[in-house]
Amino acid sequence: MTVKLRLSAFGSWGLRRFCGLMVAWFLASAALASPTINSIRLHASPEKTRLVFDVSEPLDHTLFVLENPLRLVIDLPETTLAKTARRQPLGSKDYKGTAVTDIRFSSDKQADLRVVLDLSESVKPRSFLLKPIAQYDDRLVIDLFPAFTDQSIPATEPKIEQPLRDIIVAIDPGHGGDDPGAIGPGNTYEKTVVLAIAKRLADRFNAEPGFKAVLTRGGDYYVAHRARTQLARDNQADVFISIHADAWKTASASGASVFAISQRGATSETARWIAEKENRADLIGGVGSVSLDDKDDVLAG
Repeated sequence: MTVKLRLSAFGSWGLRRFCGLMVAWFLASAALASPTINSIRLHASPEKTRLVFDVSEPLDHTLFVLENPLRLVIDLPETTLAKTARRQPLGSKDYKGTAVTDIRFSSDKQADLRVVLDLSESVKPRSFLLKPIAQYDDRLVIDLFPAFTDQSIPATEPKIEQPLRDIIVAIDPGHGGDDPGAIGPGNTYEKTVVLAIAKRLADRFNAEPGFKAVLTRGGDYYVAHRARTQLARDNQADVFISIHADAWKTASASGASVFAISQRGATSETARWIAEKENRADLIGGVGSVSLDDKDDVLAG
């Protein structure tokens, strides 16, 4: 009888310990499986401020704006902030030109994360998730557009039409910001090369009487494709020139390729492939990549 009691007591104690270990294991697994913010990036462009969270996996989120003072609150349920992201310095140069003056974080016992952006102006936020591509993992992108009101837009005087006017040339340096375009062997980015070319071309046009050049971007930031063409329309451009630096398999390649718009869309397999590749930049939030491994020599050109 004594032996049976001892075995029964030992079995009950072992069962309780086993259950406790299993509960701890499940809790640890749940914590490890929760989404994590690994890094934070902030970009400024003429049309918006872009905040990018590099995350371990897709996550749920909600946004709302508070006033007096102006703030944007981002709630991320069951999300953790990596130590590297918490220590990531965002100095005054990162906030320059953006609608954000400071970023603060807080979390509760349920492991819900709250991110608060202190704002310098009223904004209209828009958020979306991006899937992994190239050197980027999953991302949560939050765009902050100026919240203009009708009263804030000054009335314009009616323009007097002139019999003659300059020919307006819209010059579009491809890529920019998070979208580097093609990357050369010396780590040269296409976005940097085409911006330098575009600025020199604009100077040449502006030096010619009767011509005026406008750039779709004047710095290292990404502009959506529709925004580029809209900028050309807003400036009543007569010509739209988009500049890109083609990728090739060998360093000895040289020359240029010219594609003109077709009213019926892409008119060749090469043009169709290039159009699809460039249009993907908008779908992935301004992140481009070039791979020639699965293309023949004609398409690679």
